[in-house]
Amino acid sequence: MGAARHTWWRWLALTVVAVGVAVTIAVRAGTGEVDPGGLAVGLVSLVLAIVGLHQATRSQAWQDTDTAGLADRLAVDIRKREEDARQRLLGGSDRTINVEFTFLPSPAHHATGAAPHGTLEEAATYYRALRPGRLVITGAPGAGKTVLALHLMLLLLADRAPGGPVPVRLSLSTFDPSRNKLEDWLAEHLARTYRLRPTAAAALVAARLVLPVLDGLDEMDAGDTPGHGSRAAAALEAMNTYLHGITKGQLVLTCRSTPYVALGEADQWAQDASRINIAPVSLAATEAFVTARARNPARWEPVLNALRAAPASPLARGLSTPWRLTVALAVYDERHPDGSWVRDPVDLLKPTLQSPEQIRDHLLDLYVLTASSTGGTTAPYTRLQVRTWLTVLARYLHTNTTSAGEVAGRRLSGTDLVLHELWPLTGHRRARTVHVLLTLALWATADLPAALLDSWNVYAMNVTLMVAGSLLVGIPPWPVPSRLERVTARTPAGRRQFVNGLVGGLFWGVLVVVVGMGHVVGLVIGLVYGLVVGLAGGAMVGVGLAGVLSDAPEVRRSHGNASPRGMVRDDLVTGFATGLVVGLGFVPFYWFALGPMFALGAVLIYMLLFGLGGGRVLAILYHRLFRCGYRGALDSLFRPWRAFGPLFRTGAGPALGAAGVRYIAFLLCTRPWWSNQPLPWRLGRFLDWCCDVGLTRTAGIAYQFRHRELQDFLTRSHIHHYPLNHPTSAALSAPVDGGPRQG
Repeated sequence: MGAARHTWWRWLALTVVAVGVAVTIAVRAGTGEVDPGGLAVGLVSLVLAIVGLHQATRSQAWQDTDTAGLADRLAVDIRKREEDARQRLLGGSDRTINVEFTFLPSPAHHATGAAPHGTLEEAATYYRALRPGRLVITGAPGAGKTVLALHLMLLLLADRAPGGPVPVRLSLSTFDPSRNKLEDWLAEHLARTYRLRPTAAAALVAARLVLPVLDGLDEMDAGDTPGHGSRAAAALEAMNTYLHGITKGQLVLTCRSTPYVALGEADQWAQDASRINIAPVSLAATEAFVTARARNPARWEPVLNALRAAPASPLARGLSTPWRLTVALAVYDERHPDGSWVRDPVDLLKPTLQSPEQIRDHLLDLYVLTASSTGGTTAPYTRLQVRTWLTVLARYLHTNTTSAGEVAGRRLSGTDLVLHELWPLTGHRRARTVHVLLTLALWATADLPAALLDSWNVYAMNVTLMVAGSLLVGIPPWPVPSRLERVTARTPAGRRQFVNGLVGGLFWGVLVVVVGMGHVVGLVIGLVYGLVVGLAGGAMVGVGLAGVLSDAPEVRRSHGNASPRGMVRDDLVTGFATGLVVGLGFVPFYWFALGPMFALGAVLIYMLLFGLGGGRVLAILYHRLFRCGYRGALDSLFRPWRAFGPLFRTGAGPALGAAGVRYIAFLLCTRPWWSNQPLPWRLGRFLDWCCDVGLTRTAGIAYQFRHRELQDFLTRSHIHHYPLNHPTSAALSAPVDGGPRQG
């Protein structure tokens, strides 16, 4: 009872403070005439809004503590994502090599229950026997570490009990142990990738209902022999302090064998974990894989005979991993449109291929070429374009790995390509500068009525203030994408969101009438207008814009398996849609105060301002700079922002569209006439196409190269200019995206 009374008095105090703020806003923002009737209705609406906020807060607090329910919903999404990721890694097939692995004891402090040997199909049984559940998967490049980790995840998800831990795969290249604890980084990943509220994500991690599958410890440092002071060593220290009660927390870690051995020699390893090492593919497994995957296994008999005759030859070592075998089959099973074979597997027996490295580079070189005409069809890009653009991206990731610096407080990933976070590729300032200029150009255009109706001096002053505001508060270094969601009233959370939207919309609609409408159209018309606009706007917020201001899992659904480029598209759509809602809500006000043309123009202006991330900045600027009696055209056009200023100043107004505009600015900076690192206009579409043909894959909201060997190959290789009559250079269609055709 005491706690309830304390909560009641706290909310009553908040109500009194809010009433005082509302009176202050009305007195200072109006023209000196405050309508008592409108003010009374506004205050009543304010109380209702606070009550709704209180109920929403209590409901959200319960949702954030329902960790078992959150975990169950998260498991469904992750299972679908990882099923698609596994199929892409296997080249669109469901057939894989049942690789074998061997247990290798750590110098000390390893898990108990580890069997001496195991296979891919037995991975889940092997893992469940470990105490504690900590596993390190090592192997040679291309041995199948990620595939084994994915297979383990899917097996665990298939047999997962309700409310049990959910395996979540993360790329360690984005982890900065010097700045983040492992728990905080896990929670940030959940909130960013799966659209959970930060508090809900932190609750899942704290309850240890997340099983981290940490991929790529070897990708945290540039060399193959990380030492005691390396990022990988610091990450291992963070894992060793990751606890679940009195024992080490569960996790799965992947790393190439050579870097992990080097870390062990520096007395750094994952404690209380069992390490398994994936063995090279046996001859029997190779024969079974070729027989199952090849279109015509008889064509591969000369190669298989050579492997039988010399099991330790460079050819055998060059084809000893599942990745290399998959690439070889993709390259040598390509056909011309007439059905004839493009290449013969016998080419692998040529004397020029004298080492495993030469065989590797030979296969990867042909693999990039083959992907441009998969299935005998022409690609929308020339082969030179594909090679050039992928090389630019690969070298950017390589630079991130070898550089120890940070950009705007964030360490750049050496494997992940997130579209709206690629802007450092063009330099640390160029894309951000272009972003500011794009936003200012729009604002300057939107404010032209100030010059036409008032004076050019007023217009110049407005633009100057916009420049100052955009540089100070308007454009964050790492914009966070927003997303528009439709909320269904069939769920309790959807109904709560709808009611909260109505209450909030009613309050703001009436408050706008109090601030700027009562003296224009009169009390009766003003109140009717405020109620209609408030209820309509609140309903639109409740069913559509809830995803902008609420991250509740029941309200904001996850991305599912949408392309990562949907992040940028959703951000721009959210900005424009929010501006449309706001603009339509104020059409009657502008119609009465300024006329029909200004009413329609205001709708377009609001759409563009929100779409380019300017809504929050404009609200802050107006509330702080234009409340001092200024009566120019901007004052008339944006008078309703006087009421919304406090809302946006408290952080409720995100920079909608800013992430999308940052991506557009980045693309402008990669034009061939401006940059020596050209990329296509529609980079997201290009990377989606690369996923379809097997050159890249998706991991959460990021693109990654299909395999690290492919990324490294493009980093160190030269671009080949094949003549038009070369057997690998078939005629291709004209490129899309407006790019020049290159031969």
